[in-house]
Amino acid sequence: MKKILALLLFIGSSALFAQQRTHTVKAKETVYGISKQYGISQEELYKANPKIEKSGIHPGDLIVIPSTNATVNTNDNSKVIVDNSTKSNSEDDNYIYITIAPKETVYNIIKKYKVSEETLKSLNPQIGQKGLEVGDIVRIPKNNSNPSSSIPQGSHLIKKGETLYSLSKDLKVSVDDLYAENPDLQKGVKVGMVITVPKKSGSVVIEDNSINYTVQNGDSVYSILEKYNTTLDDLLRLNPDLINGLKSGMILKIPLQKNAKIVKYSSPGKLKRANDNEINVAILLPFDVAKNPQLKNSQAMQFFIGSKLALTRLAKTGKNVNVKVIDSKNGNLQNILAGNDFSKTDAVIGPLNTSDVTEVSNFFSNSGIMVISPYANDDSLNSFNDLIISNPKDEVVADQIIEEIGKNFAGEQVYLLTDRDDQELANYTKKQLEKDLKANVVIVDNVSKIVQPHDSVNGENYFTPIITVLVGDNDNLGKQYLEKLKTFDKDNIKAYGIKSVSVYDVYSPENAKNIDSFRNFGFVYSTARLINTRDQEVQNVLKDFNEIYCEFPTRYEQLGYDVTYDIVNRMNNKGDITNNLSSETIGLASKFSYKKINGGKTYRNDTSRIVRLPKK
Repeated sequence: MKKILALLLFIGSSALFAQQRTHTVKAKETVYGISKQYGISQEELYKANPKIEKSGIHPGDLIVIPSTNATVNTNDNSKVIVDNSTKSNSEDDNYIYITIAPKETVYNIIKKYKVSEETLKSLNPQIGQKGLEVGDIVRIPKNNSNPSSSIPQGSHLIKKGETLYSLSKDLKVSVDDLYAENPDLQKGVKVGMVITVPKKSGSVVIEDNSINYTVQNGDSVYSILEKYNTTLDDLLRLNPDLINGLKSGMILKIPLQKNAKIVKYSSPGKLKRANDNEINVAILLPFDVAKNPQLKNSQAMQFFIGSKLALTRLAKTGKNVNVKVIDSKNGNLQNILAGNDFSKTDAVIGPLNTSDVTEVSNFFSNSGIMVISPYANDDSLNSFNDLIISNPKDEVVADQIIEEIGKNFAGEQVYLLTDRDDQELANYTKKQLEKDLKANVVIVDNVSKIVQPHDSVNGENYFTPIITVLVGDNDNLGKQYLEKLKTFDKDNIKAYGIKSVSVYDVYSPENAKNIDSFRNFGFVYSTARLINTRDQEVQNVLKDFNEIYCEFPTRYEQLGYDVTYDIVNRMNNKGDITNNLSSETIGLASKFSYKKINGGKTYRNDTSRIVRLPKK
């Protein structure tokens, strides 16, 4: 009976507490914003809360809202004074504050104020929780052309390429603290989100699907419920002792957000590569056997098929390699890394996606054990010491053609033909051509927009020289590109391609007529993926694929073969690879040459294949 009475008193006091004229400060709120929300002046708010004028406000603070001249009914039919007379928009140094009108939508706001949905929702958490409601006050960064300039101290705007790992390093806080302080991060990191930087690292630990939070002086049950967007029922369910009261120093279990996806980053501890006389390689791929009935069709299995053939062929050359294959199970890496013995490992090939490569690279950082990322090549990976990125960035492929254009550029109009998928690469190419050559560059999405002006004098045509570049790997656009080139004067056009399409395949007998047509223009293209089927060694590899697997290798089988063969073949008999990374090699479809880019710590493949088709 005492327990029930205590529970009723606890809940009753919480309800009474919530009905008082108070406000719990949320992440990213300001004194100005709170004053506008309640229709009072900042001076009135400071007067009612003398402490905040000196120390400011912080998430979780409980502040008193002074009474005004209008009324709002509460749950117990008593009345709380609120002033709703002011509905006009206002602003401060950082934000514009707008009052939501009827029929206002999130879509209308982000279009009108040119702000991303992620930024809008992270600055106004109530939108994600209950949507827009008439009368809500919403804040929007004033300088949307450069939002980071309007983000106040103590907050951070997430930019492209940033990950939880890089944020924790740059902001000098733990990943768990970031998750706890910013519940929206539990559903993933999104460009444009504005997060609160935790003031103290290490106050929370996430385990068993809950946040272990150490209660601080000044905390209240209500402030904890507000901060972590949870309910009293859920809090009591996980913390039955809370019925006896909240005490500073006690550890509460707080539930994660619904559908939370938590990434844990391990520590490498004292792990170091063994300098023995063996080559020891681990292949770490997301097979996820238990959940993948069509395992043979997965990208991980295709990559592994290529790796197996590479290791078989290396063994025939005298390479003695010890191989351990580990199933990373699509990201459940915490226990996998901790549960395997890597003390005799020289290199880890895999995993495939950026977040998993980040976690594995963090685990092996400064161990001397090299992690090879066969596919992921995001810039966020540049900070790791013991990482090799085998897949060249698209910009590397583009740079090859930008250099080719520069060799013979004579002030021609440049057309970049692309589709939506490669728009970013086309933008990069345009920027570089304008910077390096002062070229006049136009990006078009249809071959009909490529024009070669000409004049007719005394019956003779004079054509204006132009340069055309297909940017991308859209096969249909490639066919249209070739047909359009055939309509131009071949002596007054320089044609190029960035990445490859089917009509560029110089090694396919079925494509001979197309290649002959490209030769009329002295066509040049660059690509990271090209199989030279005329090469004898390549023919031998393809023959093995056909005999063992009865098929031509898929893209991921090619990648698995090339990366594994290249990396292991570079190792000396002690398993060391770092002294043999700069030399160029060509595999089944890829070209490799590694170096550290722009002072970074990571080794990146900085080359690609280039094919020149000289005029007949």
